[in-house]
Amino acid sequence: MDVEREINNLKQRVSDLEGAVNVVLGDFKLVQPELVGLKNSATSRFDVLDGTLARLVTRLDTMNAQVWSLRDDLPMLMAEALRQPPP
Repeated sequence: MDVEREINNLKQRVSDLEGAVNVVLGDFKLVQPELVGLKNSATSRFDVLDGTLARLVTRLDTMNAQVWSLRDDLPMLMAEALRQPPP
């Protein structure tokens, strides 16, 4: 068994692994800014969507209150309409 050859073989394998890791890290460094940009874009779009949904909920609450108010007032309005003589 040649110890020196084994050591050189192990050094070569470690060097190959380091090279592969550096390639992956280089690719990741290229992709990472794009991911940050995508995250910021998605966050801003979801913020806009949240605002739109909040306005929609407010309008639906207003409509709900008006419908319930009409439900309460409808018997009185019908009675008043029936009491008035036809034109």
